[in-house]
Amino acid sequence: MALALQTRRLMLRPSTVADADAVSVMAGDFEVVRHTGTWPWPADRAFTKARCGRGFTGRGGWLLAYDGAALVGMVGLREDGDLGYMLARAHWGRGYATEMGRAVVDFAFGRGGWARLRACVFDDNPASARVLQKLDFTEGPACRGQCAARGDEFPIRNFTLTRTEA
Repeated sequence: MALALQTRRLMLRPSTVADADAVSVMAGDFEVVRHTGTWPWPADRAFTKARCGRGFTGRGGWLLAYDGAALVGMVGLREDGDLGYMLARAHWGRGYATEMGRAVVDFAFGRGGWARLRACVFDDNPASARVLQKLDFTEGPACRGQCAARGDEFPIRNFTLTRTEA
């Protein structure tokens, strides 16, 4: 089941292979992908095309968020409940990440059937940690994780949210 989610400002729709060029522009900004775990730097067209080709179904995948015609960001949910997102730098600081996250959390705990979600952010990304806190995620033990764009391991802050907390 492919689906789309609507928020006050955003239309979130499943990504497709045809979106790879637009997503490549966003992923081509090192300041964007340095905050993600898996996106490579420099941008890799084959990786971006494969990620976009996953779409979004009732068991997760990737959604693209648009404000009108502008691609604002990308938000994803893996089958194991791991939430991830990236936001085009031109749209930082406007509440879009929280809005995208809220839409996916509401879907996951409503129609999606997840009981627990998790997310992690690199320690040097306090803005993303604030997004998760606004979404009522609870911070747990820290660890270290790989960042493909930076080619090394860095401290990570881990967060969880259970359906009863939502």
